[in-house]
Amino acid sequence: MAEFIEVRATVEGDERAAALAHGIFSAGLAASIDIAEVPSSRHGTTVWELTLITTDGLVPTLERRIRETADGCSVTSRPVTQDAGSHPDWL
Repeated sequence: MAEFIEVRATVEGDERAAALAHGIFSAGLAASIDIAEVPSSRHGTTVWELTLITTDGLVPTLERRIRETADGCSVTSRPVTQDAGSHPDWL
């Protein structure tokens, strides 16, 4: 079974975040996408964090897609931990 990876990207603007999420989902690069507004250090700017769950093999393609589509956004990745029942915590 492939390892699950959580990828987080911070994007300015709700339309950019929605378009990025739609493109990622349509391309089959993530099994789960959550979008949430997060505090911004820049006054008057709305920042959105996308939390995506994908497989280890899709991470490079997903990260490249995010960086190409949302220039200047931050991207982080980390393995999804497993609980005692061998199910990912996000299930």
